[in-house]
Amino acid sequence: MSEIADILIVGGGVMGCSIAYHLARLGAGRVILLERQAICTGTTGRSGAIVRQHYSNDFTVRMAKESLHVFQHFADLVGGECGFTTTGMLVFSAEQGVEALRANVQLQQEQGVPTRLISGEEVKDVAPGYSGKGVALACYEEDAGVADPMATTSCFAQRARDLGVQIYEGVHVSRILTDHGRVTGVETVQGTFTAQKVVLAANAWSPALARTIGIDLPIIATRHPMLVLRRPDDFGGRFGLHAVCLDLTRSIYLRPDIGGVTLIGSSENVLTESDPDNYAQGLTEEEIRYFATMGKGALTPLARAVPRGNWAGIYDDTPDYHPILGRLPQYEGLYCAAGFSGHGFKLSPVVGQWMAQYMTSDQLPDDMQHFAYERFERGQEIRPRYNSGVLG
Repeated sequence: MSEIADILIVGGGVMGCSIAYHLARLGAGRVILLERQAICTGTTGRSGAIVRQHYSNDFTVRMAKESLHVFQHFADLVGGECGFTTTGMLVFSAEQGVEALRANVQLQQEQGVPTRLISGEEVKDVAPGYSGKGVALACYEEDAGVADPMATTSCFAQRARDLGVQIYEGVHVSRILTDHGRVTGVETVQGTFTAQKVVLAANAWSPALARTIGIDLPIIATRHPMLVLRRPDDFGGRFGLHAVCLDLTRSIYLRPDIGGVTLIGSSENVLTESDPDNYAQGLTEEEIRYFATMGKGALTPLARAVPRGNWAGIYDDTPDYHPILGRLPQYEGLYCAAGFSGHGFKLSPVVGQWMAQYMTSDQLPDDMQHFAYERFERGQEIRPRYNSGVLG
């Protein structure tokens, strides 16, 4: 197999598919996307898929706000059903995090986000089932919700195909090809694909590809476990949903899913690197007990819940827990959209739009400048107010 394209995208998760769709909308020429397995079988398929605007920098709040708008009107703006449902979202803070929470809520309100501070005592009134015990201060974001990561990615992929993008599944990219300081394509087991522009959107697999041409992306793969609990049927039944919660007092987050289940994950930073091709994809008994215990402390009906499964996904973490977006300066025509550190799904609509605009017009969106590869060398790392990189 040997093909020629104008732009090659490596990675068929939500980010690669969003970029492909937005490139096609802009008439970017022949776009080919290469996925080593199948669409959404990597990290995106294991995503918690929470869609929120709660961030601690004005530019990330604006990104999240614009992306939320797309999720809310996905059928009209993109096409297809992404599964977005508004649930509302709580953030719980212990005493030591109160000032950061106050500052973040004020920042979000200034950006037009409908969020407000509430006391621990008010939690049960705003979000039935939740307990505010031990919560020094909380906030509630009414427009937040959850989506279906596989449906969302499939919609982006299908709309990209409709607009002429060629998507190849089961094609494993082994290295990037270059000539005299610029990219010329990629090599795969099935053959060579030639293009003047290549986008690395392969999540935790992006650094290995970058190293084939001597680039050290500051991204490590980290393991993040998730427990699935079937809630008691008298708490919403099979079709009921509850509010999302980012519980900083217990270092967990909770999100509802269809079938009467709740997903519980950790909001703690993980500093140990994992091999994305060989890591423990199931939870240990200790992890299951921990998440079940912490979960029922936040959402009291979970004291009567039944474990219904678990998995562990992979984040592509950067030192400041924010992505690398835009050109990689070492080679002309080489671009990167990786290092999302668990934030990629919720920001995928706007990132796809940004990357497509930049690659077709060379015009850098104002807020995209914060995510340049060079920021780490320049001492311009992004500084969130929270200690947890998961929250941003």
